[in-house]
Amino acid sequence: MTNLSRNFIEHHTVDFLRKAGGTRPDLRVVDTPDGKIVVKDFKNSDTLFKLIVGPILIRREYGALRKLIDVQGIPQLVGKIDRYAVAIEHIPATSLDNHIDEALTDQFYDSLRMVVDKMHERGVAHCDLRSRGNVILGDDGKPYVVDFAACVYLGRGINPLTRALYKQFVLADNNAVLRIKMRLSPHLLTKDQLDALDTPLPFERPAKAFGVFIRNLTRRFLTRK
Repeated sequence: MTNLSRNFIEHHTVDFLRKAGGTRPDLRVVDTPDGKIVVKDFKNSDTLFKLIVGPILIRREYGALRKLIDVQGIPQLVGKIDRYAVAIEHIPATSLDNHIDEALTDQFYDSLRMVVDKMHERGVAHCDLRSRGNVILGDDGKPYVVDFAACVYLGRGINPLTRALYKQFVLADNNAVLRIKMRLSPHLLTKDQLDALDTPLPFERPAKAFGVFIRNLTRRFLTRK
């Protein structure tokens, strides 16, 4: 495996899936002797956010991807570059945030749910599947889940409160899969799935409000005006 230094990734970047700005990282496509990889890199994000929050998000993503080694449907961890960047497997794909020419099938959504279930079995809840772009359609027709910066881990202890909270995050991920299906393929929803979507999650509103509050606070104090 190539030694992935900061100097190497900056000199071998061949494309950007997204450019950094504010709280957003660069998503670099880097050409290596072992093939292309994607590097999430906060180096060019706004300075305060990069210094304070960036390393936390990189540690979280790195930790999640280590737990998810060999899980199909998760781009695999390549390595940590430095405190601001982590490298993952490059998957030729289209974001579900973009126009999808081909109709998505029940098999696609079943496969997505299997990826999410396996992720939960490994003790990782994504917590941001509803954000556009965090599920991608591979050129192989399969779903892939990306961006684990907001994820939550299930601890090793048996604290019932911790496990109860983790269960709520699992329910939110499962609900997010149905909401993706509702947005892109509503005709494929079953009656049971429609009923599930009509049933509010116990902590959905306060969790959403808290997330908006934190994002606004971060953008106000840690990014350029």
